[in-house]
Amino acid sequence: MKKISSPLIIIFVAAIISVAWFVYHAWSADKLAMTNNERVRHVNDKIRQLEQIAYTVKSMESAVRAYVITGDSGFLYREDYMEAHLRTPLANLMLLYKDNTADQKQLDSLRAEIEKKIIFFNYLIRANQESPVMAGAMLQTRKPAFSTDASSRLLASMLQKEHALLENRLGNQLQNRSPYLFSLLISILFVGFLIWGIYQLVKMINKARETEDELRRSEKKYRQLIEGAGATMFTTNRGGFFTYVNSKALALTGYTAEELLGKQYTMLLDPPQQKELRNFYETQAFEGPDDSTIEFPIRHKNGEKKWVEQQVVLLRQHGVVKQYQCIVKDIHARKMMQMKAENTQKELDIINFRFQSVLRNSPSVIFIKDVYGRYQMVNERFEEVFGINKEHILGRTDKEFPSKLKPEKYAPSDKEVVLHERPVEMEDMLEINNETRYFFITKFPLRDHTQRVYGLCGIATDITDRIEHEHALISARKKAEHARKTQERFMANMSHEIRTPLNGIIGITNLLKQTEVQPEQKEYITDIKESANNLLVLVEKILDFSHLNSGKLTLARVDFNPAHVIRKALNSKREEAENKGLSLDMDIDLAMPETVIGDPSRLHDVIVSLLDNSIRFTEKGSIHLSAQVSAKDEEQVTFSFELRDTGMGIPEHLHEEVFESFSQIQGSNDRKFGGAGLGLALTRALLKLQDGGISIHNNEEAGTLVRFTIPYYLFAVPQQTAASETGNLHLPPLYGKSILVAEDNLLNQKVAQRTLVQAGAKVEIAENGVEVLNKLEGNTYDLILMDIQMPTMDGLRATRQIRDQGLGIPIIAMTASALKGDRERCLLAGMNDYIAKPFIPNVLFQKILEVLGERDPGFANFEALDYEQQTHRPFIDLHYLRSIVDDDQDAMLDLLNTFLERTAGMFDNLQNSAQLENWEDALQHASLLRSSFMIVRIDPLSKIILEIEHNVRNKTYLHTVMPDINLAIKIYMDAQEVLKKEMEQIKKN
Repeated sequence: MKKISSPLIIIFVAAIISVAWFVYHAWSADKLAMTNNERVRHVNDKIRQLEQIAYTVKSMESAVRAYVITGDSGFLYREDYMEAHLRTPLANLMLLYKDNTADQKQLDSLRAEIEKKIIFFNYLIRANQESPVMAGAMLQTRKPAFSTDASSRLLASMLQKEHALLENRLGNQLQNRSPYLFSLLISILFVGFLIWGIYQLVKMINKARETEDELRRSEKKYRQLIEGAGATMFTTNRGGFFTYVNSKALALTGYTAEELLGKQYTMLLDPPQQKELRNFYETQAFEGPDDSTIEFPIRHKNGEKKWVEQQVVLLRQHGVVKQYQCIVKDIHARKMMQMKAENTQKELDIINFRFQSVLRNSPSVIFIKDVYGRYQMVNERFEEVFGINKEHILGRTDKEFPSKLKPEKYAPSDKEVVLHERPVEMEDMLEINNETRYFFITKFPLRDHTQRVYGLCGIATDITDRIEHEHALISARKKAEHARKTQERFMANMSHEIRTPLNGIIGITNLLKQTEVQPEQKEYITDIKESANNLLVLVEKILDFSHLNSGKLTLARVDFNPAHVIRKALNSKREEAENKGLSLDMDIDLAMPETVIGDPSRLHDVIVSLLDNSIRFTEKGSIHLSAQVSAKDEEQVTFSFELRDTGMGIPEHLHEEVFESFSQIQGSNDRKFGGAGLGLALTRALLKLQDGGISIHNNEEAGTLVRFTIPYYLFAVPQQTAASETGNLHLPPLYGKSILVAEDNLLNQKVAQRTLVQAGAKVEIAENGVEVLNKLEGNTYDLILMDIQMPTMDGLRATRQIRDQGLGIPIIAMTASALKGDRERCLLAGMNDYIAKPFIPNVLFQKILEVLGERDPGFANFEALDYEQQTHRPFIDLHYLRSIVDDDQDAMLDLLNTFLERTAGMFDNLQNSAQLENWEDALQHASLLRSSFMIVRIDPLSKIILEIEHNVRNKTYLHTVMPDINLAIKIYMDAQEVLKKEMEQIKKN
C-alpha cells in the first residue's frame, strides 16, 4: 500500500474531530429529545388510560340503561369482565402517577367514585331482575346524575390537565433540536475535506478489495482444483486428527468429509498398519525429509480392504511439525494387478522350473522353432543326439547344420505345421555314435493368446526298443509262418505218402478176402484191414487238427437231414460196440426238423469221435445217445446232445484238461488204452467252429456224461449250392456271382479284382461310365461296384442313365470320398448302397450279399482290422495291402510295382493341371492319387492330397495348392526310396 501523505492525515484528523464534535452535540441533542419524547410518551400513556376508563364507564352505563329499558340481558357484560377492564387502566395509572403525590390522591378519588358507580349498576341490575318497574323508576330518578356525576367530572378534569401538559412538552421539541442543527451546520464545512479523504480511502479500499477478490478467486480455484482432483486430499494436525478433507474421501473410504473431520486417521487402518504408519511418520518427522510416499491398505467403511498411495508433506513452524498435508490415490486395482502379476510370475517361475527340469531330464529330444525355422530352445538331449551346443544353435536354422540336421528332410514337415497349423507325426532313423536309432517325431504349432501361430515345437521320442521288438516280432512271425507252411506242406506230403500205401494195403486186403484162404489167414486179413482203417482215421484227425490250427479248416453249408446223419454215425459204430458186448441205442426228438443248413460231415465226425471214446473206455454196460431240440426260432434251431456210457469215467479235476491237445487220462507207458490224445481237442474245436459247445460230467450211474450243442439255420444259404446230405462242400461267399467293377485307378482295379475273385466272384473291369453302359448292352451281371469319380463319365451320371433305361441291376457306390452328403447323393442317383475305400473285404462281401437279398450271418458281426485302429502309423503303412493279398508275395510285388509306375505320372498330371489352373482336371488327378494312397498308405501324403482335393473342390486357398503339390512330390520321392528297399526285402524273403 502507498504511503499516506501528511495533508491527508491532517484532513482526516480534522474530519474526525469535526465528526466527533458533531456526534457529541448530536448525541446531546438526541439525548434531550429522547428525554422529552419519553415525557410526551408518558403523558400520552396517562391520557390513553384515562380515556379507556371513561370509555369503559360510559359503556357500562349504556349497557345497564339498555338492559333496564329493554330487559334484554344481552346488553350486559359479565361482572368480572367489566371490573377487569377498569382494574387494568387504574393499575397502569397508579404506575404512571407514582412520582406525583397530588395526582395519586386525585386518582384514588376517581377509583372510589367508579367503585360506587359499579355498585349502583349492579344494584340496578338486580332490581330490574326483581321488578323492572322499580328499576325503571330508579333509572328515571338517577338520570341527571348519570351525566354529571363526580366520576365524570373528575375524569374530565384529569384529562384536561394532561392535555395541557402534552401541548407544553410538544412546544419545547423544536428548541431542544437547535444544538443538533448547529452541529450539523458546522459539520458541513468539513464535508468537502472529508469527501476528498473518503475518495482517496475508497480508492485504497477498492484496490485492497480487488486484491482480496483476486486472492479469494485464487483460493476458490485452488479449492476447486482440490475437489476436482482425482486424488483424495486432507490435512491433519500433529496428532493425526483430520482438519480438512475434500469430497473425494467418500469414494475412497466410504465416509463423508463431515464424518472424518475431527477423527484420527487410525480409524481407517488395521492394527498392523497403524503401528507401521506411526513408526514411518515419526521417523519422517524427526529424521526424514519433509515429503514422503508410501503404499498401504486401508479399511473401507463397508469392511473391504483397499490399497492406497499416500504422499505427505510436513509443515513445520520453528522446526516443529504443525501439520501434515496429504494426497491419497486409489491404487487398489493397480495393486491387485501387481499382486496378481507377482503371483502369476511366481507360478510361472515354478512352472518354468518344472519345465526346465522336464527338459533336462526328458529322454526325448525337444526343441522349439519360430515361424522362420530359427531355433528358440533345445534341451540337453538335443545337444547329446546331434552334438551341437545350445549356444551355437539358438537363433540359427537347420540349413546352417546340413550334415547333422538334414534341412531337406525336415523342412517339409515344418512347413506343413506352420502353414496348415496342424500337428505332424512321423518316424525317422538317425545315426548316433555309429549306432542306428529310431525316433517317433511329433511336431505341433505353438499359438499365442490371440491364437496366432508363432512357432512350432518338436518332440522326438526314441522308439528303437519298440522298433527292434517289432522287427523281432515280424521276424518271429515270418519264421512261424514259414514253419506253418512247412508243416502244412509236410502234412500234405505225409498224408499223400501215408494214404498211398494205406490205400494199397486196404485194396490188397480186400482182394485177399475175396480169395480162398484158411480161417486163420482170414483172421489175419481182418486184423490188417482194421489196423489200416485205424491208421487212416488217425491220419485224418492229424490233418484236421493241423487245418484247425492254421485256420484253414472250413465248414460246408448245405441242406441235410440231421436225424439221418445221427443214425448213420451211430450205425457206423454199432458193430464195434456189439463186438465188445455193449448195448448202443439212441433217442431222437420227434420235433427235429427234416432239413437244416450246415456241415453234415462235421456233425458225423463229432458223434463218431465221441462214440469212439465211449466204446474204447467202456468194458461193459451200455452207451446211449440222445438228440433234442433245445431252442428254435424262425431262422435258427439248436440241437442238444447227451452221450451217456457206463465206462471208467473221467476224474472231475480232468474234465477241462482232457480237451487239451495230446492229453490222455492215462499217460504212462503201461496205459491200457491207446490213442493220440486228439479226439476231444479236435471235437471241441469242431464244435466251436460251428458256434457250439461241449462239457463233460460224471454219470450218476457210473461212467461219463457228455453234453454238446450245435446251432443250425433253417433257411437256405444263397452262396452255397445244394449238395447231398453227406456232402462236404465249402463254397466262398460270392461263389457264382458276376460283378462289374467300374474303376479308373489301375491299382484299385487290381485290389478289387483280386479280393472279389478270392471270394468266388467273376469280375470284369470298366474304366469309366461309358464302358459300363457299353458292357451292359451285351452282358448280364449280378451287381455293379461303381466308383463315383471317373473320367469321361462319372459314376453318378452312369447310374442315372442305367436307371433311365429301366434297368434294376444292384449298384453299390465305391469311392474314396468321405464328404458329408456323399451317401445321400449316391442314393438319390439310384444306387442301392455305399462303401468307402479302402474297403474291408468282409464289409464289402456283406454289403454285396445284402443288396442281393442274400445276407450271410457269418459276416453280421465283423470288426475292423488292426491297421484301421492304429494310433501312430509308420511313414509307409502296408498293413492294408498285406491284408488284401493275404501275404502273397507275388501279388504284393505286383501291386507295389503298379503303384510306383502309375503314381509318378499322376503327380505330373496334377502339377500340370494346377499350373494351368485347370481345377476340374486337378480334382480328378487328386482323387486318383488319394485312392492310391489309401492302399499304399504314406501317412503325410494322404493328409496333404486330401487337403489339396478339398481346396480344389471348394475353390478355396488355391494359392496353397502348388506349394502343397511340391511338398507332396518331395515326400513321395523320399517314400519311393523306402518303398523300393521294402520291395527288395520282400523279394529276398
